[in-house]
Amino acid sequence: MTKKIFYYLLLISTFTTAQSNINPDISLIGTFDTYMNFEKDTPDYGKLLFDMPSLELFIDGYLNPYARATANIAFEEGEFGVEELYAQILRGLPLDMQIKAGKYLLGFGKINIVHPHAWPFLDRPLWQQIYFGEEGFNDIGADVNFILPTTDFYTTLDLGAYSGNSFATNTAGEDADPTDVRGNSLIFVGRLGSFFSLDDFNNLDVGLSGSYGDYAKSSFYIPDSLGFPNQMLKYFYGGIDFKYKYKPDSYTSLIIQSEAILNHRDVVRGNESVPLIESISTYGAFIYFDYQFIKQFSIGLKYDFTYGIIGDDYSATTLSNDNLNKTSGIEGWVGYYPVEETLAFRLGTQYLFYNLADGMSKDGNTTITLQMIFSLGPHKAHQF
Repeated sequence: MTKKIFYYLLLISTFTTAQSNINPDISLIGTFDTYMNFEKDTPDYGKLLFDMPSLELFIDGYLNPYARATANIAFEEGEFGVEELYAQILRGLPLDMQIKAGKYLLGFGKINIVHPHAWPFLDRPLWQQIYFGEEGFNDIGADVNFILPTTDFYTTLDLGAYSGNSFATNTAGEDADPTDVRGNSLIFVGRLGSFFSLDDFNNLDVGLSGSYGDYAKSSFYIPDSLGFPNQMLKYFYGGIDFKYKYKPDSYTSLIIQSEAILNHRDVVRGNESVPLIESISTYGAFIYFDYQFIKQFSIGLKYDFTYGIIGDDYSATTLSNDNLNKTSGIEGWVGYYPVEETLAFRLGTQYLFYNLADGMSKDGNTTITLQMIFSLGPHKAHQF
């Protein structure tokens, strides 16, 4: 652990002392959660629990008038890790093109690219947990972004190619060798988005997303001793998203946002002696509203639905490979922001309930969470 800390401090020092025209912005975001879980027949039922505090260290700045770089070093569950590390060319290229390369949160929908501390709610949407994993759709690669020549509204097209290592991490853990799980093939992600300024107080953002590639080898699920021919298991994600914002003044605002995903993929079925490759289609969605009724307070409500059971271990028939069982959730919260973007308190509760295909029952689970978030240093404004 000491060597890891030294490594990240050295990385920070390199960024802050690099030869550039402008010193980078450095911000530290800290999050602390305390919660009570009311899942029956568990040792923590009804107990007040404290999570290990987490932090995100953002280092962000221009390398020159045309390009900038960003590093996000995260401390979660007692370990440091590089969550994002990338550079962007923002101007100077033909056709208003921008290029981004490195490790970062991928632009599938809108919520995935926003860090959790900037969400109005507390819990990651259920379908993202099932299809993207607990840390979101984060991968290594590059993308190009085009501003399309639409006249009455702003439209962008984002296209990228990535290593696909995020699938290996989400299926087999941090120590998995991606080539053992899924080989070296690329995955592809894209989003077409349009922003409409309806009037002085109303704005709307809508988008279509897609992702395609190989997520695993069949041999990852089927023992070699069966002599089953190895093949790549492919997936396709299709997504739709919208975000509406009404802000008549600095004291009042209303946000309504929704995203949905269609998952089509090859899966391993059959039995231990006669495995089969089949195709399944599943989906998930969420919608929420957040209402700021005075400058320091907001309330909100979110509804979630997804195929797959939250909390399952990964296998050939669970999580994103599960086309039989379903999880739904309702989450409500109250937010208190004494000083905007420097300190926040959120009190929220989430109730999860399940629909199992085999007729078995699974008790619902209620969680109550009190969250504190603080920000040190300049913190860039988040996109609409």
